[in-house]
Amino acid sequence: MKKFILAAALAAISTGAMAGGNFQQGGSGPFDVKSAMLAIKSPATNACPANAKMKAWIYTTKAGPVRYMMIRHGQGAGPIQTVMAKKINGKYVAEISRTLSIHHKIDAKYRIAARGAGDYRFSNWVPLKANCTIPLGG
Repeated sequence: MKKFILAAALAAISTGAMAGGNFQQGGSGPFDVKSAMLAIKSPATNACPANAKMKAWIYTTKAGPVRYMMIRHGQGAGPIQTVMAKKINGKYVAEISRTLSIHHKIDAKYRIAARGAGDYRFSNWVPLKANCTIPLGG
């Protein structure tokens, strides 16, 4: 009976050790990005300069700093930036809000790439369009 209990205990320990994964004390796991979303509201007018509104949400597994970069289709990624994820309504999210000043005609697509401990997560492509047919200077 003693041998059986000892064998069962060793089996339980070795099974846990061989399971692998990124275990941390307390079972909280690594900080990771689950998903990213981007929204851009293009200017409602044809006059420039005008403002566009950009908002992004990066959902994570816990609170902490998130590295992200903006990507313009056909031009590549911008510099890596950091934003803090906080617990909001029971979920961990980093929110980014920007006002974009438009001075020239633009027809482009953007997305955001965010990374925690794992691979980058990408948002959907979002258009930014402004005709600027009425130049107001500036």
